[in-house]
Amino acid sequence: MKGWKVHKFFGDLVYDLRSRNLLPVVIMLAVGIVAVPFLISRGSKDSSVSLAPTAPAASSSPLTENAVVAYHPPGLRNAKKRLNDLGSKNPFIQQFTPSGSKTGSSGAALDGVLPVQGSIPGINDGSGGSGGSDGTTGGGGNGGDGSSGGKTQTVYTYYVTNVTVNEAGGTPVPVNNVRQFQFLPSDATPVLTYLGTASAGKQALFLVSKDVTSVGGSGTCFPSADACQLLGLNVGAGADLLYGPDGKTYHLQLTKIKRVNSSQPPG
Repeated sequence: MKGWKVHKFFGDLVYDLRSRNLLPVVIMLAVGIVAVPFLISRGSKDSSVSLAPTAPAASSSPLTENAVVAYHPPGLRNAKKRLNDLGSKNPFIQQFTPSGSKTGSSGAALDGVLPVQGSIPGINDGSGGSGGSDGTTGGGGNGGDGSSGGKTQTVYTYYVTNVTVNEAGGTPVPVNNVRQFQFLPSDATPVLTYLGTASAGKQALFLVSKDVTSVGGSGTCFPSADACQLLGLNVGAGADLLYGPDGKTYHLQLTKIKRVNSSQPPG
């Protein structure tokens, strides 16, 4: 091989290694290839192997050792004394006395029961409770004062809805105290289904029949006016609904929503 070709080959090799940042690695490998055999041969000459036998460590017989270490505690407490603090107690008797109370004072506990100072609104001041929507009962009570003997009165709170319904151009027919899930205008023509009230009794909700082809008026439709599935009406608002099976338009008017507090549940 010609000298210039050898020179070109090594020159290209060095250039490629330098461009790939591998030239220091190749140099280190070359130095290691040359130095490692020399160091190994030198170390083998200087090192000496000791073949002197070592005496085995003295070991005791396993028969003289204890497999389990015995433990002798100083003594156990009596179980009755240990569980004395966990005895049964009457849960209806106050177990702890306030630090500021004095025996015989007006604010002290009597027979383990702490007196109640003042009244709790809606519980023992005679104001009653607040309730929910149509057809539901609201929590409420009237415990009275201490002279009433601790009697409790339950108050039911609900909403009464009145509407009028008629065919287009006809005479409005009042429907008072609409029941939940009642069909309007009638069971034979279920254009709407009454669901109840919302917004603290300010709006009545109706489920629109899938046979209704169009809805108009001053109500609120959900999800949209073109696909009205749920109709909301405020007091005084009305809606016109075209019912597909008979081709008639029915008008519904919300006339009243009244909140009622009664000792009897809604019928």
